[in-house]
Amino acid sequence: MENRSTHYGDLAKWVEKVIDSCETYQQTFTASKLVTNFRKQLMKNTPDKYWSNLQYDVIWPLENKIVYKRNQLRK
Repeated sequence: MENRSTHYGDLAKWVEKVIDSCETYQQTFTASKLVTNFRKQLMKNTPDKYWSNLQYDVIWPLENKIVYKRNQLRK
């Protein structure tokens, strides 16, 4: 079985791939739930680091990527 990294940077890249792979508007809602769960885990595991860096550097770009993907799929 493959070893999977639990580092937040690797997880963020994986979430980006999930967002990029969305082919329908409805799939972006599932990707949004994935970002929400990722945010909750970051807040739980590293609360000090989350509020000072991770919210701005990791979560907000992922949320913006979902908004951009939804706009692309609406056209």
